[in-house]
Amino acid sequence: MVNKEYNFVVMNLGSRDGVTAGSEFSLYHNNQHVGDVKIEKVHDAMSAAGFLAPETKDKVSEGDRVVQKVK
Repeated sequence: MVNKEYNFVVMNLGSRDGVTAGSEFSLYHNNQHVGDVKIEKVHDAMSAAGFLAPETKDKVSEGDRVVQKVK
């Protein structure tokens, strides 16, 4: 889910998937990188992340693919 008004996305990955607060993910729309997000809140089966660049919210859509960035 994408909430453009409050600048965040909700992902169907959570603590049971190894997601932790502060993790960063890349967003892909039709296999094209559209931006990055940082996890702010984590629950068992979902998490909420804020956009790292404001323009990302206009490029991302519900159902886009997320890939965890490796530090």
